[in-house]
Amino acid sequence: MAATVVAILDRDNWDANTDIIVVVDGARRRLTWVPRDLWSPLISDRINAAFAVGGGRLLLDALAELGFAAQSAVCLRRGATEAALSGASVSVPIHEPLDFWYPLTPTSRLEDGRRQVSFRPPDETLSGERLHQWIGARTMVDGQGTDFHRMRRQIVFLRALIAQGFDFRPVLKDPELARITGEDPLPLLARVRVTWRMQVHDWVDDAVIDGKMVLVPRKPKPWWRRQLRRLRDRLKGKSN
Repeated sequence: MAATVVAILDRDNWDANTDIIVVVDGARRRLTWVPRDLWSPLISDRINAAFAVGGGRLLLDALAELGFAAQSAVCLRRGATEAALSGASVSVPIHEPLDFWYPLTPTSRLEDGRRQVSFRPPDETLSGERLHQWIGARTMVDGQGTDFHRMRRQIVFLRALIAQGFDFRPVLKDPELARITGEDPLPLLARVRVTWRMQVHDWVDDAVIDGKMVLVPRKPKPWWRRQLRRLRDRLKGKSN
């Protein structure tokens, strides 16, 4: 199998949006986090609504249209990940002080009440609700937080889990909390190692479509600009 999609819903029901979407590419040994606000022409909505509209098959089709081809998808309700992480404890590196506004509970809205949560260098050991705060916090106290920051923290968290040998199999233990579309993705997922490349798909621009703030693919630079940049980099290298 070349690639599979792992998607986690933001609520514990099958009508929820997929809050986290990761494309696991076995051929390239690469995991790519797809922004949930990326616009999908296929469904005329954000990509995170595809599963709620048409299940795993529509999510795969919508991602393929955007250049993320995969043969299968495993979609998890929030309860699946919460159960698997209920007893987990993981240490993550922190390079600078981080302060976020976070909802009063992990599933409530920020608009309904908030509190400050902080993470301090050089590292913190996360467990319980602190896990959810690290994975899900988006709005920084200084107003600079974006969804891209959140996805990069998820990468740090996943690397730490893999490094300590975390058993991911319980995530799929309850068939009521996990749905698989297409080929069996488990053999590919079992191959993922901490050495695999993990990246955020951030080659996007802000846009407003149908009154919604969304992200759209950024147009590639003209070929002559790429060539000019390569020539400039070579000349710079020779001068050094």
